[in-house]
Amino acid sequence: MALGLCAALLAADEAPAQGGAVVPTPPDRHVSGSDLPMPSALKPGSGAVSSGTGIQGAGVPSPYRPGSVLLPLDLPTALQLANTANPTIAVSRARVAEAYARLRQAKVLWLPNLEAGPSYYRHDGLLQDTGGNIIPVNKWNLFAGGGATASVETSEALFAPLIARRLVDAQSAAARGVTYDVQLQVALAYLDLLRVYGALAVNAESLANAAEILRLAEAAERNGLGRTPADTNRARTEVEQRRQEQIRLEGDVGVQSARLTQLLLLDPSTQLRPAEQAIVPVALVPFEAPLDELIAAGLMNRPELAESRSMVAASLARWRQSRVAPLLPRLEASYLAGDFGGGIDGSTQRFGGRGDGTAQAVWTLHNFGAGDVARAQAARAQYSQANYHVMEIQAQVGAEVSSAASIALSRERSLEAAQTGVQQAEEMWRRLKKWTVEVGFRAQQYEAVELLLAEQALNQARLTYLSEVIEFNQAEFRLYWAMGQPPLSALPQAATKTLTVPVLPKPMTPGAASAPVRP
Repeated sequence: MALGLCAALLAADEAPAQGGAVVPTPPDRHVSGSDLPMPSALKPGSGAVSSGTGIQGAGVPSPYRPGSVLLPLDLPTALQLANTANPTIAVSRARVAEAYARLRQAKVLWLPNLEAGPSYYRHDGLLQDTGGNIIPVNKWNLFAGGGATASVETSEALFAPLIARRLVDAQSAAARGVTYDVQLQVALAYLDLLRVYGALAVNAESLANAAEILRLAEAAERNGLGRTPADTNRARTEVEQRRQEQIRLEGDVGVQSARLTQLLLLDPSTQLRPAEQAIVPVALVPFEAPLDELIAAGLMNRPELAESRSMVAASLARWRQSRVAPLLPRLEASYLAGDFGGGIDGSTQRFGGRGDGTAQAVWTLHNFGAGDVARAQAARAQYSQANYHVMEIQAQVGAEVSSAASIALSRERSLEAAQTGVQQAEEMWRRLKKWTVEVGFRAQQYEAVELLLAEQALNQARLTYLSEVIEFNQAEFRLYWAMGQPPLSALPQAATKTLTVPVLPKPMTPGAASAPVRP
């Protein structure tokens, strides 16, 4: 009996043992190759990231979320959508337009205002004449005309355009910073979505392996070959835990997809799916570049530093203005012309043309000059704050570059160990499974523990390998961003790193394994 069972198990074992088995069909759900992620049109050795096929397949129902539409999306398309549709970027660009408008306003402070309209005046009662006598007077007058009036603070007219120009530079740099930051968020969110779909692929393999362990345990139990009476229970527990893990990952797909649709301003009911066909490490910054050069590039190119340096220039101009303001006058000039007339009581005596012009220069010392001194001191303090803020941003940029470079280097160095770990785990699973069928059953001593440990070790090795690759890519994007470069421009010059072991297990092949096992 034992030999006959061994022959049957060996025949069933002709199915692929390393991710090629079909996940069994439980009573309430089915997982097949069509449900697995088709994650990067990144061609190893090509030195560039393919733009992929863009958004296609709209209208396909999502296998995970009822009522939602599954939409394939690649990273270049996601970054381009963010650059054109993200509302945060649109707000920052509108602020730049506002800053330019304020600059144009500052440039025309010297120009007078145009005024026009009627003016009516009425007096009834006592009035004092030039000789000091108090006399009763009832009079009125009407003026209809207009002209030009100007009241210009000379210091404001001189310094306001310079300050506004610096604020335009600062706002433009801030808009670039917002754009780069949103692009980074999109890239990181996309990689997180890719991670979840990769974890689903690993889970599909682990679920298939757990189902195979359950099939063997049930066969051993039926034929009285089990070493312990709990082998079937252990295997069934593992299958149910893998199913629970699959359900949780499907929920994570919805969370990560919702995060990305928010950044891209897409329909919230859309579920996004990576369009890439493989997950590979993508190098955006040369590994041979010294760290001090990377930091120098960040200090030179980061938009946040350009913004804070422009704010320093603006605060310096305000400080200079506060120092010279008491020495510069306020210029006032006006000329109004039109028809003027009036009379005594209710009579109208005469109407005719009239023109009045005034011009003056006024110097002002606020609060006997003490107020001007205080204003200059406040402007000096603001200038110091702006300089300290530059130093703060410089330290932040250096730390971000150094941190991202260290993570990228460590993840790159650990890739070889992660690949070896997956290879060893795959070999362990294959050899233990073969030993179980060829030796364990012949000795009439089947034990599920070793196979379960091998399946769990393979699952953990694959997840660790997946995390290493995803975190490497995320660190590369963070490093590229920390150096002051837009993530969108990184894709044409990206270089992929060749791997000896694929990150994802082989896709499931329906019909390649033994008959489904139903618990």
